[in-house]
Formats: sequence, structure tokens, C-alpha cells
Amino acid sequence: FRSGIIMVTIEMRFPILALLLLSAAPQGFEEDFSRGMADWWVEGGERVWVEDGRLQMKADPATGAAGNVATVWRRGVQPADFDLELDAQVVSSVPNVNNINLFFNYTDPSGVLLEKTAESRRSAAYGLYHQINGYIITFLNDTETDSGKARVRIRRNPGFQLLAETFTYHCRARVTYHLKVVKKGGDILFSVDGQELLRAHDPHPLGPGYFGLRTFRTWLWWDNIRLKPLPSER
Repeated sequence: FRSGIIMVTIEMRFPILALLLLSAAPQGFEEDFSRGMADWWVEGGERVWVEDGRLQMKADPATGAAGNVATVWRRGVQPADFDLELDAQVVSSVPNVNNINLFFNYTDPSGVLLEKTAESRRSAAYGLYHQINGYIITFLNDTETDSGKARVRIRRNPGFQLLAETFTYHCRARVTYHLKVVKKGGDILFSVDGQELLRAHDPHPLGPGYFGLRTFRTWLWWDNIRLKPLPSER
């Protein structure tokens, strides 16, 4: 109890120090959703829930109006460098975008813990995440040119800076994809189903931060999430 009071006091007076304390020995995680949503919080969306051991994210209203974007964050700061694996499947997407996004190494530049600022992102508007520190991997169907391929991008925030982009493989509804992200220092590698799709290098890599799942105009589920720390080069 006493240590809890000390932590709250540090967080209020010295937010950057609080972040460093919480991330001093991040352990990563494995998620089977046996605790439901206890370890996650939601921003935006129509509905987010756990069913049959999978995290369901629905953000695809027929009118395309409110609720068409959703972000779900894992509680707790995750390591700067990691090996991440998870499964995702698009249930449906009215505009056929099949949007599968990953957020990682996210922090608020002010040093305030990200969950404390969740209310300011209640709408989950994409631009709100471009104003804080973090990386985004976007994996979705290429509806812009109807190439039949997936559009894959790696970006850094703040500033929505494009680090790498490609059009390759595919991103289809009702297909289970096994995603893998490896971040080591400034190197980021993204693979799907054992195939490397894209890699990027950031000369000024971000440190420990929050991990999140994101979608737009899509109903999808996530499963078998495992994030394993790697020895940091920082």
C-alpha cells in the first residue's frame, strides 16, 4: 500500500521518472484472453470484446460514421526491443479495406503514462496518434489501385513519418494471418506467414513504450499474442 502511494506521487510530480521506473525491467507478455479485457483498454470502435479466447474488434458501421476506428492498448510498458508474434483474421469489412494495424513503442512526449491520457483519444481519430511517440505498421488490402495485393507501411510518430512501404502478398477477409514483428535497435522487420514483407531502419530508435492493436472500417479478431523482450542495444 505504501509503495502504491509513492508510485502515485512520483507519477504526479515526475511523470518521466514514473515511466522509467515502470519500464526498468519490462517482461513482455503472452495473452490467451483468459482474463478477458482486464489487461487492455479501448479507445473508439463500435464494440470490443473477448469471445472464444479471441479479442474481437468491431469498427465497421454500415454508414461509415462514428465508431469506424478502434484502438486497443495493452496495459504496462513493453520493452524497447522485442520479438512479437500474433494471429489476426478479418471477419468483414464493408469497404474491403481489411485494415490490420500494430502500434508499438508508444509514449506521450510529456512523460505522462499513456493510459492516463486515454480520455483525450476517446474518438480514436488516427491523427491523435500521430502527435505522440510511436511506430505504426499498417497491413491492409490495396483498395486504392485494386492491385489485389496488400499495402504495407512502417511509420514513426510524431509526424507520421514514412520509414518504408511496399505492395506485396495479400490481405483478405476470412484468412488467418500469422504476423511477426522484430524490433532491434533501429531495425524493424515485419513478416506475415513466415515471409518477410517489409523492413525499415530508424537512426534514432524509440525506447520502451505501449503496445496496441488498431483497425479502421473493419471487424477482425486477434489471438495467440506473444511479445518477447530482446536484449536492448540502447
